[in-house]
Amino acid sequence: MLRCVRTILAVATFGAVLISTAAGPATSEPTAAIAAGNTAVADYLAEVAADQQIPGLAATVLSPGVADFDWTSGADGNGAPVTRDTPFLIGSLAKSMTAAVVMQHVDRGVLALTDPVGDHLPWLVATSPTVEELLTHTSGFSGADGLAVAERFDNAPGAVRRAAEDLKYSGTRGQYEYSDANYLVLGALVEQLDGKPFGEVLRTDLLEPLDMRDTASTSDAASDLPPGHRYWWGSPRRYSPGFDESGTPFGYVASTLDDLTRYARAQAGADPDVLDPELLRQLHTPRVDAGDDDYGYGWRITPSDLGPLVHHTGATPGYFAHVMLGPDGQSVVVLANAYSEAKAPALASVAENLLLILDGQSPTATSGDPLLTALPWVVSAVAALGLAIAFASWWRPARRVLRWTTAVAAIVIISGLWLLPSFFGADLRVMRLWMPDAAIMLIVSLITWSLAAALLILPARFSIVRSRRHSPPAPATGQQYPRSTARD
Repeated sequence: MLRCVRTILAVATFGAVLISTAAGPATSEPTAAIAAGNTAVADYLAEVAADQQIPGLAATVLSPGVADFDWTSGADGNGAPVTRDTPFLIGSLAKSMTAAVVMQHVDRGVLALTDPVGDHLPWLVATSPTVEELLTHTSGFSGADGLAVAERFDNAPGAVRRAAEDLKYSGTRGQYEYSDANYLVLGALVEQLDGKPFGEVLRTDLLEPLDMRDTASTSDAASDLPPGHRYWWGSPRRYSPGFDESGTPFGYVASTLDDLTRYARAQAGADPDVLDPELLRQLHTPRVDAGDDDYGYGWRITPSDLGPLVHHTGATPGYFAHVMLGPDGQSVVVLANAYSEAKAPALASVAENLLLILDGQSPTATSGDPLLTALPWVVSAVAALGLAIAFASWWRPARRVLRWTTAVAAIVIISGLWLLPSFFGADLRVMRLWMPDAAIMLIVSLITWSLAAALLILPARFSIVRSRRHSPPAPATGQQYPRSTARD
């Protein structure tokens, strides 16, 4: 009997060893792969933060059946360490939230996608565009129309309607043109339907049901928002724009990594009681050709080697945000407390690169915009040249032909400088917000070249000191001097 028991124990022990040996690699290989992927993600994000000089960066990678991988670095604008609970402005990512709220109203039957907006907002400058055209940026509002009413920093009651009342309508209906104006109008439309400020509707209909308790849609709720950073000649400088309730429907929402992780999960289908599968399908379906990608309702759909990527970036002066939903259930959230248009391509590539890393591929190297990177330096050089010509014109006036030729060139340069903001679809006010270094030097350039033109056109008026310094003394009686050979 004892021998039998010993035999059974031996067999059981041997079997356990075999099972543990066989099971070991099956458990450890995925764990090792996940660990290796997380290390590669962390290394890449650290490289991005250093290369782009981002003071504070935060990211989350979500994969089905795997624990979230969070990464934070640096400090916020007040010097506190960046954490999952640090607030960031999310810019145009807010458009996806506005689209969700609008589609909730469509589901409730109080609004139709085919409704002309004028049926609800008869005071609007353009009453014919439909709700769907506003959602897809095909309403006829131009990008310039939206920029003209953005960053008003109006937090008084009625801010959204006031901004919408000031809109111009300068685009082509039926043609895609991305514009903040479309989602501003949608915000005003929601206010009209609900009789409440848009920020309040956003909070009660979407943010609170998704447990996004630290996401702010009003200036009071965003009171703890730390400063962001704008770039001056490539270096980040603190900038505190404040909140803008007139811009909540299209860009002024503050959120955290923790809350946007919840939002990404909900957009991937994890919270059907708030965002049901049919509503998500409508939001994420490609509707119009937007160039390199398609646009749905508040989301871009971009083809890639990984499959279609549903995503939206967001930027305000000082902040950047990006949520991307991959085809295999993976999602990425990226937040930065610094932004410039010159660095936009590099920042926008981070989310897809994280998905590539998780897929075992190498990230794609993406640099900033070379033209916008060089712009402040070029405009600074133009300002210095204008100052040099102004000084030379005052100190030693040139001959008349050269003087007038240079004056005409100066006037041409002044005209070009004056028109420079319109080259970027903006005006000087917008340029000062988004490209402060180039804008300041543009103003300096206009001053120096205007001074140069004045000195070139009227040299005699500004050379009295020089003339007196070089005038010969009065001749004595009977003494003569040779006739002057000086020319204009």
